[in-house]
Amino acid sequence: MKDFAQKKLVVIIIIFMAVVTLITAGFVIYYGSRIFHILEDDEQDSFKGKHYAFICENAQDDFYGAIFEGASKTAAEDGDYLESMGINLASSLDKYELMELSIDAGVDGIIVEAGESDEMRELIDRADAEGIPVITVGSDNTSSARKSYVGFGNYDLGVNYGKELLKRATDDEKRVLVLMSPDAEDSSQNIIFQGMRETIERAEASSSFKLETMAVPDTSAFGAEESISALIVRNDKLPDVIICLNEIYTTCVCQALVDYNRVGESVVYGFYENSTILSSISKNIIYATVTMNTRQMGSYCIEALKEYEESGYINEYMPVDVRVVTADNIDDYLNESKGEDADEE
Repeated sequence: MKDFAQKKLVVIIIIFMAVVTLITAGFVIYYGSRIFHILEDDEQDSFKGKHYAFICENAQDDFYGAIFEGASKTAAEDGDYLESMGINLASSLDKYELMELSIDAGVDGIIVEAGESDEMRELIDRADAEGIPVITVGSDNTSSARKSYVGFGNYDLGVNYGKELLKRATDDEKRVLVLMSPDAEDSSQNIIFQGMRETIERAEASSSFKLETMAVPDTSAFGAEESISALIVRNDKLPDVIICLNEIYTTCVCQALVDYNRVGESVVYGFYENSTILSSISKNIIYATVTMNTRQMGSYCIEALKEYEESGYINEYMPVDVRVVTADNIDDYLNESKGEDADEE
């Protein structure tokens, strides 16, 4: 009787494991079909080009959205297709899961906002081992087998912020608050901060500034908005200068200063641009933003993949233009942007 009970238990365990395996396989097939169904049936018959994957932490982020648009347009010029992974999924997958799906699907190349985590390094190395070239964009993984990094030098970006701060040096010490990601694996913002700090420390006016940091959630606009609103509301005296190291922080600061009637109490330097940020500069709500040519970044990513496919070689770093936009030059900047849009049409 005891042996029969044990055999029954073994059978139940085997059945349970089989059911779990089938369910897992079903999810993989479902998500795979959700991601790679983009091309319509009639398009699949005529599509002969390369299929590339674009992966970032937040598919709704305007910064990476603009990079994707630039890359997608350049890919289309050669009859290739760039897919923004995960954007049409009912369930949210992180960039590591999207990397795995892209590798399993055998795409022809991957463009990814990487970051320096070991998990991402292993995934990039796996893609490379399976013959899929990887280009990192905006955020690098320097120890991986990625073929090239397209973006801006984080240290140089910090130097730009530092130089802007030094223009405000006076005999009175100014408190500078830098809003940064709480993600310990995101070394890019730490490098920006290092460039900023060392630029100030090397200057004669180094004693004019006291640098502080504040960790702000950056995985969603809602989390960032809560933290930044609390900063603006609860502090009787705001920092003399606030520096935002991503677009979400910048947008939230712009909005909070207006909502709580605290415009003019801090000099704000932002990151990147959108309609809210540019409007805030024009209205002197914030002082400036440090931005870069995202369309150029996207185009460079595709060019890097094509060059590697053709020659097997590629520059390990492809820098893009960085610019500080203030109320003094915003009209020129907007006119130049309109001119670029007209040239592309």
